[in-house]
Amino acid sequence: MPVLPMPAPPSVDQTKAAYRNPVLPGFFPDPSVVRVGADYYLVNSTFQYFPAIVISHSRDLVHWRQIGHVFTNPEELDLSGFLDGCGIWAPDISYHDGRFYIFYCLVQLKPDRTVNVRGNYMVQSRDILGPYSKPVQLTGEGNDPSHFVDDDGAHYMLYAAGIPRGKGVKIARLSDDCTRVVGSAAWLEFEPEKRAPEGPHLIKKDGFYYLTMAAGDGVYRGHHQVVARSRNVLGPYEPSPHPPFIVERSPDASFYHHGHAKLVETPDRGWWCVYLMRRRIGGFSPLGRETAIDRVDWLEDGWPVLNRGDGPSDHAPLAVSTTRSFRFDATELDPSWCFIRRPHADSYSLASRPGHLRLRGGSSGLESRTGVGAVLQREVSHRYHAATQVDFSPRPGEEAGLVCYYDTENHAQLVLADRDGARILRLSMRARGVYALIAEMPIHGAQPVWLRLEVSGLHRAFSFSHDGDAWVRAASLGDCAFLSDEGTSQWGFTGTMVGLYARRAPELMPLHADFALLLLSENPPAPKAS
Repeated sequence: MPVLPMPAPPSVDQTKAAYRNPVLPGFFPDPSVVRVGADYYLVNSTFQYFPAIVISHSRDLVHWRQIGHVFTNPEELDLSGFLDGCGIWAPDISYHDGRFYIFYCLVQLKPDRTVNVRGNYMVQSRDILGPYSKPVQLTGEGNDPSHFVDDDGAHYMLYAAGIPRGKGVKIARLSDDCTRVVGSAAWLEFEPEKRAPEGPHLIKKDGFYYLTMAAGDGVYRGHHQVVARSRNVLGPYEPSPHPPFIVERSPDASFYHHGHAKLVETPDRGWWCVYLMRRRIGGFSPLGRETAIDRVDWLEDGWPVLNRGDGPSDHAPLAVSTTRSFRFDATELDPSWCFIRRPHADSYSLASRPGHLRLRGGSSGLESRTGVGAVLQREVSHRYHAATQVDFSPRPGEEAGLVCYYDTENHAQLVLADRDGARILRLSMRARGVYALIAEMPIHGAQPVWLRLEVSGLHRAFSFSHDGDAWVRAASLGDCAFLSDEGTSQWGFTGTMVGLYARRAPELMPLHADFALLLLSENPPAPKAS
């Protein structure tokens, strides 16, 4: 094993000795990080979800809090009709001369999935929370753009090109305001072939330009991170003589699919990187791609390695989710909530009934790419409980309740609905596009009803209660592999969501489904609403 130089690693390593990956559990793929003073800012892909491009903040790279999004007005980014797995891909965040720059890719497929339309864009702002400038399209090819500023102030954009097979990474010189490409993009070659290259990034250290990128078998097995360097920003680049910068070789590892890394220097001159990984259970990863961190060490020959060459910290304990209670007594939804594609301006209200989230419902069901009335949270653990209290009197064709959502073809929902003028509880699912009714049962009276979900690996159990204490099992789903990246029949890039859902009959006035709270916890039972 290569010998590391002395002195010992900087003190920042001791402050992070107790961290556990993933530091951002759940659907937080394609991380990009930047440090501004003592603050770290992270962005992640959001694909077809809105608000778009989630922004998180940390002071130590370990404890992250979602603080906002780049796109918060659907008029500025209309994702209506975007296919599952399309939308916002692989944003990159950078900071230069008092400005935050966000580069991202916008991807759409034609309905027959034969034409792949994509482009790389840039927005900027002096405030991390915006408002951000109007998007500028820089290229009509490639994906996963990133921003690099050289010592002389020259701006460059890197991006992956040649999908599905090609040279790997291109670099383009940008104008000083980063609004256009200057000249022609050039290839950065250092290996004979790359398959599905992702997330290229450049840093400059000790006179070398270091290029890192994910490579291997796309988004599934064989995914890893490589590094190369050059004395010239345009190359040629030589690959590292050491093993892949990030790779998991053990078939029994709990964590796998590492890659899409970006390096960041700490104030005390230590180095770390953020990267994506998966946690598998039963061969599936329902939580999607998550954000992890690890320490970067520099060898005497000037090459970076991860954790003194030991590779990613798969030996770390699995992150355990803590209780998250969402009570709707604020004027705005917490930034952790998200919608499917484009939310309508009047689709929900926190003011109509104080202490409740009122969903007015979309006219389309969960299988639709428009008009879906759902507000969702990322699932962050393979074992947890979710509970909500819903006050709802359905009319024919209407339903409201608790939903587990992966995409238009894969979801399960426990809802209050109408059957022949009587209120019922219905559990149904759609797996790989095939609908199935699991159970129906009458719900007597008009009072609010508690709904609960219990998740244990790929098993999901659904219950209801009239008082929040005595629970009745509605039904169980023994194998929910369809709620995972690998289980979908479409592009599997996201992760399973859990949340609140309402659907109205198209010919009727908007419904009123009022939710008192959403509780996500490792430990049942759910408390009663106040």
